[in-house]
Amino acid sequence: MSSAGSYVSSVGRGSFSHRVLVAAFCFLQVSNVIAQSNPYPKPQVPSAAGQISPDFTLKDQDGNNFRLSSQRGHWVLLYFYRGYW
Repeated sequence: MSSAGSYVSSVGRGSFSHRVLVAAFCFLQVSNVIAQSNPYPKPQVPSAAGQISPDFTLKDQDGNNFRLSSQRGHWVLLYFYRGYW
């Protein structure tokens, strides 16, 4: 008799976790639909992707001049940040 009781209680726990998983899945689907219905705003500046960037000269962290045109033909990653000094 105790084995039948443990079977019923394990089925009850399984159905509860199943309901929780279904509810979480439904919540994720609804939030996904809402997120896709509100796209990001259009950029205010047109994209410059694929275009040659203008040449400029800046000082690097050691005080040496860095000229962008000297890197032509190489991959360059420019990281601009706001300094607080």
